[in-house]
Amino acid sequence: MTLLRKIKKLFTKEDYDFDSPDVNLRNFHPQLYIYLAAMGIFTNNRDSRLRFILPTVYISFTFIGVAFESIGLFHGVIVQDYAFATESFFYFLFLLMDLTVVCSVLYNKDEILQLLEDMNNDFIFIRTMESKHRDTFMAGQLFIHKLCCTWHLVPIIIDSLYISLMLCPLVIQGLFNTDSDVNRPLMFPLWLPADDPYRTPNYEIFVVLEIGFLMVATLLFGGYIYLLFHVLLHYYYILDMIIQDFEVIFNGLDESVACLLPKDPLRKQVQSTLNSRMKRIVNWHLAVFKSLKTVSSVFGPPIIYQVMFSSIAICLLAYQVADSLEQGKLDIIFVMLLLASFVQVWIPCYIGTLLRDKGFAVGDACWNSGWHETRLGTLIRTDMVLVMQHSQKPLVIKFIGLPQLQLETFSSIMTTAYSYFNMLRQYNSDS
Repeated sequence: MTLLRKIKKLFTKEDYDFDSPDVNLRNFHPQLYIYLAAMGIFTNNRDSRLRFILPTVYISFTFIGVAFESIGLFHGVIVQDYAFATESFFYFLFLLMDLTVVCSVLYNKDEILQLLEDMNNDFIFIRTMESKHRDTFMAGQLFIHKLCCTWHLVPIIIDSLYISLMLCPLVIQGLFNTDSDVNRPLMFPLWLPADDPYRTPNYEIFVVLEIGFLMVATLLFGGYIYLLFHVLLHYYYILDMIIQDFEVIFNGLDESVACLLPKDPLRKQVQSTLNSRMKRIVNWHLAVFKSLKTVSSVFGPPIIYQVMFSSIAICLLAYQVADSLEQGKLDIIFVMLLLASFVQVWIPCYIGTLLRDKGFAVGDACWNSGWHETRLGTLIRTDMVLVMQHSQKPLVIKFIGLPQLQLETFSSIMTTAYSYFNMLRQYNSDS
């Protein structure tokens, strides 16, 4: 079997038995558990001290990286090398973001484990339902899996590009360059106040450290974005289940029983059926709001950090790209960092908007179920009205100081960044 064939089977889950009675969250999305284990969240031996080993390594690398980038930022500002300072500042912000993610995940361990259990229970329950619900839900989970595979290509490409941009000049220098005064390349800007980072053995040590920084940073931030959109899309498809339930809520029931006395056995049987259908809808709807509250508590600090500093980072990166273009050059690093800054803000804002709109669609589905056009509607009229009222409450991620995470937030960030960019350009043109 060719490598491409194996990759395709992994991407499309061709060998997975979607009709198996053993379908659950763990065997369908094992990467979710692997990532959480790497973050110190063990689902079996939950209180094992071994779970702190990798987070300790991440935090140590992060603090070391923050210290070096702080020195580089200070040096760049002092010597007025603003390209050097901008790149150092971006990595400084990025490493602090990773530190925020690690601390937030470890602090909210119990909430994350409860969220995993709730999502797994959704799998177990929906696999017992009729094919219409099961097929729709599993198709959504397959889409999440494909999106996960696609997203993980992004950090792989970024890591490969960083390493290539260091190795290629290094190989060229080794083969063709005899000038000993030319510094060997590093992946990230580095300056030491009392030593030369490019001399041996400093250079070799910093190459190993920077590779560690690269792996840790992309693992933490890439995994954070993946975990965020995985949870949000999971409940997006739960809302789809609710909409489908409303479409068939009165199917197979005799509406003439609504004219019978409340104690009539036939009416009581239909009433019980409608109550059980509404109970499932209400439980799912409440579960979505509960999950968003958990997501807000777990990822609120990293999201606030993103929203606060993204406009500044985008402004400075865009300025460096524009400045290099004016000089007839194209700085690949700054272009890549600028695109990454766009994507890391756009993804959660876009999914937040999808979830909000789907929440409003639940209310529309409730109204369009025809409850006001059938006599059976009188049996659950109060429940339907309550669901429609509750569905008007926006499904949003909320945290102290955090605006609603939606495309309007992304637009606001980009508008602010553009304003900063114009101010910076105007200042430099006047000076």
